[in-house]
Amino acid sequence: MNGSFNFLTHLIGFSLLSGLMFSGFVLNRRFASEKDPAIRMYLGGIMRKLGMLSPIPAAILLVTGIGNIHNLYMESPDPWYTFGWLVAKIIVFAIMLVNGTFLGPALGKKRMMLVKAVVEKTAPDNAEEQITGYNRQMSTFYLVQFLFLLAILYLTTFGTGKHPGMF
Repeated sequence: MNGSFNFLTHLIGFSLLSGLMFSGFVLNRRFASEKDPAIRMYLGGIMRKLGMLSPIPAAILLVTGIGNIHNLYMESPDPWYTFGWLVAKIIVFAIMLVNGTFLGPALGKKRMMLVKAVVEKTAPDNAEEQITGYNRQMSTFYLVQFLFLLAILYLTTFGTGKHPGMF
């Protein structure tokens, strides 16, 4: 695969992931401020659909990242794993991927089950307090994911290597 095309596709994957995270954060803030359970159900459905799209940019980033490593270090006398910034970037990406795959959807599912119970009038008495707690946890989740994304961007920008296909 051509280095320039691979690098451009990697940037597109990063943009898609950033856009999905930003839209999820905005919808989460709207969800947290909404009092009507029917609108919360609607917003939760949109958030679920956006969450189902997130493996696409993750897969794009994974495949093109491997291609970038191959293009960058194909002729290098040093193996890729000797570059600390790259190893750190891969570790942060893996943690971000695991966090986004397991923790976010689990929190969202618990919160939506509680909102559904409120709509069906089968919720416990302290349902609003529980929903507020889940809203706080989801806000923290988005903050942590954003910090992981910033760490990846920082390592990419200020790492010692040059990306293939830039010039």
